[in-house]
Amino acid sequence: MSMKFIGRFLAILVSVMVLAALSIHFFFDPHYSIVFWILAVPVILGTPILASVVLASNEELDLHQVH
Repeated sequence: MSMKFIGRFLAILVSVMVLAALSIHFFFDPHYSIVFWILAVPVILGTPILASVVLASNEELDLHQVH
C-alpha cells in the first residue's frame, strides 16, 4: 500500500475521532459518555476504512498485480 493511502486513512480516522469526542463531550450527558463511546466505535472505525477504499485508485491498492 502506498503512503498516500495510509495518510488518507489516518487523516480520516483522526478527524472522525475528534468529531466524535467533541460531540460526545458537548452534546450528551457525562454519565452516559462510556455508552456513547461504545456505540460510536463501529462508526469511528468503519468510516475511515470505507472512505479510504472508495477514494483509493487501482495503483494505490496494487490491484493490477493480484494473481
